[in-house]
Amino acid sequence: MERKVREIFGLALRARKLAWGARAVKAGLKKGEIHFVWIAKDASSRLQEDFQQACRRAGVKIAIGGTKQELGCALGKEPCAVIGLKDIGFASLIQQALKGVDGKSLR
Repeated sequence: MERKVREIFGLALRARKLAWGARAVKAGLKKGEIHFVWIAKDASSRLQEDFQQACRRAGVKIAIGGTKQELGCALGKEPCAVIGLKDIGFASLIQQALKGVDGKSLR
């Protein structure tokens, strides 16, 4: 996972503008609070499909990359399969950081 992406996740966490874990992110999507979703590439295919559909319905961009371990380490938490950004500014920063980066799938 790119250093810049990890830094943005860390800033968003400290600003309390980040949801982690499938339940928290799914709830945030339903409330319209989530502006960007990141899924670990080693998350189950079912989880990836569920979130791709939920994000499509909500009109939220989604990226797939990194591992659950890397996502957890980026947040200083347990391994995590899904992260959601609650702030449009942080969401934009992540999308800009991902432009031209190999190994990431932005949808």
